[in-house]
Amino acid sequence: MWGIPVCQTSTLSAKQRDPLHNEMIRYLSGAVQWKPIVARGEGMRRLTFFLLCWLWLIFGTVFAQQNLITGTVQGHVIDTSTTHLPIESVRVVLVAADGSETVTETDNNGRFEIVGLAPGHHLLSCYKDGYWDVVGKTVTVIAGGNHDVSLRTAERAKTGAVRGNVVDTSTAQLPIKDVRVVLLAASGLKTEGETASNGEFKIVGLVPGRYLLSCYKKGYGDRVDKPVTVIAGGEHYVPIKMSAKEPPWLLLISLGVAAVLIVGIAIVVGLRDRTSD
Repeated sequence: MWGIPVCQTSTLSAKQRDPLHNEMIRYLSGAVQWKPIVARGEGMRRLTFFLLCWLWLIFGTVFAQQNLITGTVQGHVIDTSTTHLPIESVRVVLVAADGSETVTETDNNGRFEIVGLAPGHHLLSCYKDGYWDVVGKTVTVIAGGNHDVSLRTAERAKTGAVRGNVVDTSTAQLPIKDVRVVLLAASGLKTEGETASNGEFKIVGLVPGRYLLSCYKKGYGDRVDKPVTVIAGGEHYVPIKMSAKEPPWLLLISLGVAAVLIVGIAIVVGLRDRTSD
């Protein structure tokens, strides 16, 4: 005999049934008007809110971790005048050690910001038509660091530039980095720069006129008051050589050796005189 299916009546209470099913029963009994869309809409709003919170938590965590493993370089590009006016629409380029470039542009306040940078040494440069290029400023980025760097440039037509390289006096003429380069104008105004790892320097935005160029670095003899004439729109190349100073202990050793030799010669001469007597 074929079995006859038996329909079992649910023993669930109204609260345990599906809310939408309960709403339909109440509607059929005339207790309420049918509003299933409102009920569903409320559920969707709650689900959407939950998903948004979940996504915010995930992306916030990822962003925080990203900030901890990378660094930021920010700063301003200003002119070389005494008022330090900001320069907008300057192309700012940061080159990493692997050669990859990150490019941004200054806003109307001359400000720029580059985020998400891998830790390490970078070279910062800026370019704008009609202005002097500023190339190869060294920036060291550390994880989680926020590095502020300001660049100064000026219009080519109104100002000049002085560039050069600093090497030692050895036969190899090795470049010297981190040399402090100072240009002193006739008015007494000082403009400073610093040599890069290849010994090169460049100072831009100089008012036309005569200057005295000096170089300073610990462990080397100073080079002072080298005359330079700057003309508007001109770029003047100045090579510099610096001699390394002998360390003090080496001088003491030299003096000690000399003293021993003098004493030794005196003793030998004295013995010879006694023998001859």
